[in-house]
Amino acid sequence: MEQEINIPGRRRYVPDLISDMAECDANYIRLLRLFPNMRDEDNLEFGVHGTTEDGAIVNIRIIERCPYTTMLVVEVRGEQDQPWIRWPSLEVRVYHDVNSAEVVCFERHRNFKYRYNTPNPKMFQPDEKSQINRFFGELLTFCLQHGHALTLVDFSAS
Repeated sequence: MEQEINIPGRRRYVPDLISDMAECDANYIRLLRLFPNMRDEDNLEFGVHGTTEDGAIVNIRIIERCPYTTMLVVEVRGEQDQPWIRWPSLEVRVYHDVNSAEVVCFERHRNFKYRYNTPNPKMFQPDEKSQINRFFGELLTFCLQHGHALTLVDFSAS
């Protein structure tokens, strides 16, 4: 069991659950804008500009469907797969009944606590869970702003 070290003059981190839930709810809306057919399709792949000269490819893959939840994996890879640029892999649980999306796995780290004592053996920040969900929101926002189809769409009449 982790033991909290009491540092004089340092306030203990208190999670802002209202803000955290608002972020997850906003992530649900962002995710639906990117992947509106999530309930029917198993995969979405698109490109994004602005990360590197060549851009990156984002893949959102459904790994489990239940009546009220969907589990998906979000992976980003550079178009040229430079070994020095590595994007994290995210597993996200989408709660359709409450319109919320929460990161449940970040680079194989699962079961995040709402608050970590510091210091801790894994060097997590006190607000690690909040930071991961904010990162997911920033990634989705970036994809909405800079995303593009990987293949050209022909709108000409046949």
